[in-house]
Amino acid sequence: MSAKHKGKGPQSMTANELREGFSVWLTKDLTWSRDYSEALLTEDAELIEKMRAIGERDMEANEVVAAYFIDIDPETKQPSRYRERFRVTGPTDDLGDHIEKRD
Repeated sequence: MSAKHKGKGPQSMTANELREGFSVWLTKDLTWSRDYSEALLTEDAELIEKMRAIGERDMEANEVVAAYFIDIDPETKQPSRYRERFRVTGPTDDLGDHIEKRD
């Protein structure tokens, strides 16, 4: 696992569920949630080490895959990088007006 904390400022840990593939975030009670609003955001070095250990443990137990730390914007409390913000909102299957209907 390359979940080494490298960033500065608030961090969160994300992964994907192994069975269904959904994005998940480590929560304050150190469990995984599909809801980013429950994500643990911290700068505490001891807590970051606990998060790393849980990510490793849960990957070894085949509960999640690809656990890693992400940088969080301290003002917005949202992920700093576009890729991570996209994972929070997720893709949509509601194409609505974007598909031209043909007879």
